[in-house]
Amino acid sequence: MDELLNNISVLNKETLTFVRLATALADDYESIFVISTEDDSYVEYAAGGKNKELRRRYAGDDFYSDVVVFCNKMVYKDDREVFREKFVKKNVMDAVEGRRSFTFTYRLMDGDSYKYYALKTIRGTGVDDGFIFVGVRNIDEEMRRERRAQIERKTYSDIAGSLATQFEVIYYVDMITGGFTEYSSSKEFAKLGLRRFGRDFFNTVREMCDGIIDPEDMDRVVSALQRGNLLKALKDNNYFTMTYRQMLSGRWQYVDLLAVRHINSPEKVIIGVRNIDEKVKCENAAAEERERYSHIARALASRYEIIYYVNIKTEEYVVYSADKLYTTPDGNEIGYKFFEESSKYITRFVWHEDVEKVTGLLDKQRLIYELEHTGSLTMTFRQNNWGTPQYVTMLAVRPKNDKDHILMGVFNVDAQIRREQKMAAEAESYSEIVMAMAQMYEVIYHVNIETGEYREYSHSEKYSKIGVGVTGRDFFGDTQRNMKRDIYPEDLPMMQEEMKKENLLENLKGIGSYSLNYRLMLDGEPRYVTLFAMKPKADSQHIIIAVANVDSSRKRELAYKAALGDARDMANRDELTGVKNKHAFAQYEMETDKQVEMGVCEDFAVLVADVNGLKRVNDTKGHLAGDEYIKSACKLICTTFKHSPVFRVGGDEFVVMMKGSDLQKSAVLMKQLHDTMVHNIRTGMVTLAAGISFFDSTKDMHVQDVFDRADNAMYEDKKKYHVQQSAIAR
Repeated sequence: MDELLNNISVLNKETLTFVRLATALADDYESIFVISTEDDSYVEYAAGGKNKELRRRYAGDDFYSDVVVFCNKMVYKDDREVFREKFVKKNVMDAVEGRRSFTFTYRLMDGDSYKYYALKTIRGTGVDDGFIFVGVRNIDEEMRRERRAQIERKTYSDIAGSLATQFEVIYYVDMITGGFTEYSSSKEFAKLGLRRFGRDFFNTVREMCDGIIDPEDMDRVVSALQRGNLLKALKDNNYFTMTYRQMLSGRWQYVDLLAVRHINSPEKVIIGVRNIDEKVKCENAAAEERERYSHIARALASRYEIIYYVNIKTEEYVVYSADKLYTTPDGNEIGYKFFEESSKYITRFVWHEDVEKVTGLLDKQRLIYELEHTGSLTMTFRQNNWGTPQYVTMLAVRPKNDKDHILMGVFNVDAQIRREQKMAAEAESYSEIVMAMAQMYEVIYHVNIETGEYREYSHSEKYSKIGVGVTGRDFFGDTQRNMKRDIYPEDLPMMQEEMKKENLLENLKGIGSYSLNYRLMLDGEPRYVTLFAMKPKADSQHIIIAVANVDSSRKRELAYKAALGDARDMANRDELTGVKNKHAFAQYEMETDKQVEMGVCEDFAVLVADVNGLKRVNDTKGHLAGDEYIKSACKLICTTFKHSPVFRVGGDEFVVMMKGSDLQKSAVLMKQLHDTMVHNIRTGMVTLAAGISFFDSTKDMHVQDVFDRADNAMYEDKKKYHVQQSAIAR
């Protein structure tokens, strides 16, 4: 066996078998068996040592006989019969015929218990055709995790039923399998004819959005609800929100999508869609009226814990703060080197795990660049509140008509974020949901509709100032009397009519819930609130009425979204060209490898491109010209492959991951690229060498396999370029 392996390696001047072994071991295989198809002899290899070098563990003369002995001794008794059947020589040869492979999961004895293992068997190709490779991987942890999840999984129908009073529809999605169930659709949502359950949520989103989602929002919604993008969005905070327009009641209405990852089962995600059309319209109307900067300044000053007014030219700054946490030791309120001194205060005031993130935000050049291009910059992080982490959001803006200064404010969002975290963590029982959701409301009433008796629950200091009693005997009478004092005058006639007992009960018929948007006078100012009325299914004698302050929720959601978007874009964007960088490609490659391993990867191709003549440009014209040369090459690639992600993975090297329409037109696009290169060689414009390779699910185990072939093809293309250059020179 060893002699045969050595002869093959010498004759072909490459040790292909060990390359395959290394590749397999890199994918967490504990051991690899190499079996001769001629005489059934075999060698077992395993990774060992500090550098995980391949080492020979054992060799034998008859693999199939030894397998039987091994099976009887080590394989768990319930799996032995199937295991022996799988490794009958004829069955193995039939299974790997035609370059196919087979996988098998089984259990090995571990004392009085057992561990789960998985193996994959393939036949070699080319010089390795005389060998069969068997890779063995320990999957005990993931199998037991899956079984625990199955045992611990509880029905979410009661949860969805409770939440359905606020949401048009709720989906319970398995992020691994794509399976989903839809709960408690509203009457209007049910008219859309969407599936109530299915096996692939992500494909269903693509298929069902046409005609339901506003065309202007379609691409954004479909992209956000694809598996990889949704997992990225949920990675940091375990929740994700977005607003878009959807067809309801025959017209486009704003809805809010909230996705929350289950704390104890992170592979499960709950997605709710809530109608916020009236709220958004009210917020938009209010935003249009805020034209004067002085109003904005007063609003900011009333809610921010600390505000910095910074001269970006001189770096002088003024600090406004009413919070002792930010008081400097010497009591100074004026400083002279903001960006230099900020690092000292970051170390003192920012939670140690977020120091690096905040330091990156307060880089002067980056801050100026972001404000010039977007007008504002937001980020949520944790401050060190006397040894306790506290969530805050920082907002940086430029005052109107003032290019020399920036305003940076920090406001406390700890209660909101922790409230939302608590909601997600306690979502396993109805009582816990009620406790968490109560934090979202200014006040909740539990009303007996037969006697009129009621009880009030409120955690809002502002709302308690209104003076509504903790308990009462005539809810509808008290409500009519208090409304004259508490409701904004323009909304009073509508509320007086809607809150009559007979009208409210009539509106609750059908789906058992009803909502009203109006303005409530708090602190002498009208604040937008939403009243939710619902009738518990198990108690027909009572209704629950909750009032939520929605005045600031929209701002908070936009701040979260912007902060997450800025952080992701900063980590994954190439500064010179604007395309995705090597870090982004590594993430993309890792996610695709997981899909390949799971057998759910869609077809794709890898194109590797290398800019020609960059060194000559740098040497003769300087590095600034070289940068422009690289950007020209990047623009050429992006305009050719318009529908595929482009990554800059090296100084002059780019990678295109082709899928979808670009993959279907790959031959046309490669011809177009080639024609452009021929023209550019003649005219002295930027050129590049390119190679492409297509994913083959029967043999490719990693993106790297496809990348290597494309890289080799690129070097062949570069040789042709040098030949053409020489011909032109002559």
